[in-house]
Amino acid sequence: MREQAASFGAEFVFDKVIGVDFNHATKMVYANQAVYTGRSVIISTGSMGRGTRVKGEDHLLGRGVSYCATCDGAFYRDREVAVAGSSDEAVEEALFLTKFARRVHFLSPTPEVKAPAALVEELQQNPRVILRKGASLLEVLGENKVEAVRFVQRGQPEETLPVAGVFIYLQGGKPETDFLQGQLEVTDSGCLQVNHEFQTSIEGVYAVGDVLCDHIKQAVIAAGEGATAAIALEKNLHGRSKMTVDWSK
Repeated sequence: MREQAASFGAEFVFDKVIGVDFNHATKMVYANQAVYTGRSVIISTGSMGRGTRVKGEDHLLGRGVSYCATCDGAFYRDREVAVAGSSDEAVEEALFLTKFARRVHFLSPTPEVKAPAALVEELQQNPRVILRKGASLLEVLGENKVEAVRFVQRGQPEETLPVAGVFIYLQGGKPETDFLQGQLEVTDSGCLQVNHEFQTSIEGVYAVGDVLCDHIKQAVIAAGEGATAAIALEKNLHGRSKMTVDWSK
C-alpha cells in the first residue's frame, strides 16, 4: 500500500506535529522539523492507549486478552468471558459477546455504568450478563492462555473468576487532538465531529479513524473512511457538486 501511494506521488515525512492553523484558506501544520501547508488536511491521529496496564494483560494479549469483541467474539462460543470497562463501547461490545458467550461478566470499575440509559438497561436485562458494579480488574491469570481474572468489588473481598477470555475497555482511548488547540468542534468526550463526507467544522479539514471514536476500531473501517474523505476532498478542490468515482463501466 505504501509503495502504491508513493508511485502516485505521495511523500512520506517522519515528524511530530505540535500545532496547526486552520483559520485561513491555506492550512498550516506546525511540526518539529518544518511547517507543512496545504489547501486541505485529513486528520487520522487515532487515540492513545492506556498508560497503566493490568497485570498479565500484555503477557496474554492475543491468547484470551482482546480489545475487540467483534473481532474475537466468535472464538468464545458457549464459554464464559469477562468485560472490563464502563463506557458506551464496553457495553456495546459486551452485548455483542452475548451472541456467542454462555455468560458475560461485566466488570464496571465505576459504581454506575457510564453509558446511555437505554444501553445500560439492555445490559441489565440480558440474561447472559452478570453486571458487577464498582469492580476493579486486578490481574489476568493464565500461563499460555487466559484461565481466570482477579478482581475486587467495592466493599467485598477479592475474587478469582474462571473465564476463557477478557475484553478490556478501560479508560485511555482518548483521541489525539491536543495539537488542534481547540480549533475544531469536538464531542464531550473529545472526539472530532464530522459530516457524512468526514469533513470537520472547518471547510477543507477532514478527520477519519479512531479520532472519531464512534465506530468499531478496525483498520479496514478507518481505511474506508479515509477513502471517502479523500474523494470528498478531491471533489471540493475541483469545485464539483458531488463525489465521483475514478472508474467507469
